[in-house]
Amino acid sequence: MRLCWGRTRTRARVLARIGAGWGLVAALVVFAAPAAQADVLRIGVLDYQGSEHSIAHWQATGAALNAALPGHHFELVALDIHALDAALDANSLDFVITNPGNYAELEYRHHVSRIATAEGDMPVASTLVTTEPLESYDDLSGRRLAVVAPEAFGGFQVLWRELYDHDTRLPGRIEPLVTGYPMQAAAQAVLDGRADAAVLRACLLEELQAADPGHWARLHAFATRDLPGVPCAVSSRVYPGWPFAKTRHTDAALSKQVAIALLAMEGGNLWTVPLDYQPVHDLLRALRIGPYARTGPVSLSEFVEDYRDWLIALGIALMFWALYSVRIESLVRRRTAALDAANAGLVREIAERERLEEEERLHRRELEHVARLSILGEMASSIAHELNQPLSAIANYAQGCSMRLKFGTFTPEDMERASTEIAAQAERAATVIRRIRAFVKKRESLRDPVDLNDMLRETEVLYEATVHRAGVRTELMLAGDLPVVLADRVQLQQVVLNLVQNAVDAMAETPAEDKRLLIRSARQADVLKGPGVCISVRDRGTGLSPAAMARFAEAFHTTKPEGIGLGLALSRSIVEAHGGWLRAETPADGHGLRVSIWLPAQEER
Repeated sequence: MRLCWGRTRTRARVLARIGAGWGLVAALVVFAAPAAQADVLRIGVLDYQGSEHSIAHWQATGAALNAALPGHHFELVALDIHALDAALDANSLDFVITNPGNYAELEYRHHVSRIATAEGDMPVASTLVTTEPLESYDDLSGRRLAVVAPEAFGGFQVLWRELYDHDTRLPGRIEPLVTGYPMQAAAQAVLDGRADAAVLRACLLEELQAADPGHWARLHAFATRDLPGVPCAVSSRVYPGWPFAKTRHTDAALSKQVAIALLAMEGGNLWTVPLDYQPVHDLLRALRIGPYARTGPVSLSEFVEDYRDWLIALGIALMFWALYSVRIESLVRRRTAALDAANAGLVREIAERERLEEEERLHRRELEHVARLSILGEMASSIAHELNQPLSAIANYAQGCSMRLKFGTFTPEDMERASTEIAAQAERAATVIRRIRAFVKKRESLRDPVDLNDMLRETEVLYEATVHRAGVRTELMLAGDLPVVLADRVQLQQVVLNLVQNAVDAMAETPAEDKRLLIRSARQADVLKGPGVCISVRDRGTGLSPAAMARFAEAFHTTKPEGIGLGLALSRSIVEAHGGWLRAETPADGHGLRVSIWLPAQEER
């Protein structure tokens, strides 16, 4: 338990010492005349309610001493608690009358010794007063409490010890208001609304209300105790009465005579032998003030005593933290084991998915290869015709050369011309074969920047014989300055060849003059995918019914009697794998079908 108003006490002590100096000067001036006599003895009286009240209260004691010891003149000097301390420092007092708490500190600091204790005087205790409906110590929580000074015994320290004993946390929840002396200033602070309650010396409330009932009537005591023999309301335990003490330089024989005179008094102030002031020391020790204030290092036991509640709370918190840590560690381990198991399952799932994806990729490659072979099979007769033309030309040139050699009309110029033509026709046949081999060769998908116009021109060589034999006229309308696309050239050729073959098949029953195939390329931006290039293949065949249009490019759905329904499905998957789309629509004039391929343009870097 500690008294923790360090700053307030320091400020109050500084101001009080200044006032104490002036009070001491005034006292010396008042008693200047008796000071000229060698036998003048000064009695310092603690002033808590005004100098006139203090002098009047102890006047009977001064008169009794003057009567009992005619060879000495005793003078009463009213001093507040700080002025009293200053006067003892100056050795200007011979005796002291003060409250028990102040006496214990003066005994420690100035070695004063009590020779009598007041008897039958007002009880040494504290009274809580207020104008509000407060009833207990707990009602002070969060409120402002007026006190005369932190050093005041009955006006602060006695009540503060009671608050600590009731609840060690309660003093920390109370806001103090130091009013200074006289003590009725604390009561006035309550009436002025500057404080919610005040601490007064026991019986002071009754004295104030008796002297001026109109002014002090609103005040009432609370948190009181019913103590036998106590004539007024008190809010604390009662301590031994005020001591009469000699200073250390006062003659022992004189002090003995004074003690005898005090004990012999029968009226006014009554005195008895010095009482046991252990309860006062217990209070000071509990609050660690006065002679029990700490000035050196704090021992472990004192630290534990000071912060016992905090240490208990810390221990409980550490215990809960340890339990929480153990629980968290257990949960983490279980969660880690679960995650490890989940990760193992995920690794197996990923491996299985990669295996399936690899199988699907290989299967897809096989299907694409089969589709290309299927397309090539459909075009075989046309391709054979395409190869037959250069081979026939080569044979004709060879026979012509042989005949001229027989007749001796073969000149070097004829030889050069024939060789050139034969070589040209052989290169033409080789080109067709190379492109067919590249088209049907099994290979991994390789994506490179592709100029779609160039791709369409190269593909024309592959389908030229097919459309020619079917009597279809082909027209290429290629837009200029198209952006390149990132694609697999062979796969795109496969898609175009499949669309061309389907268009030729669709125009099998179309009149010869209407068999026209239009292949176009143009820039086209997609709303969602951005800029790109569109290739369209338009025929004038039978078109598609609404039901067939709804199932366009669906796997295993075909309108050909001998078809298997994979060509368009593979074409759509190729286009979509390139980030594009494949769509069919009926042209505005209602004849035939238009199939469009859209591919995104390669991003510029």
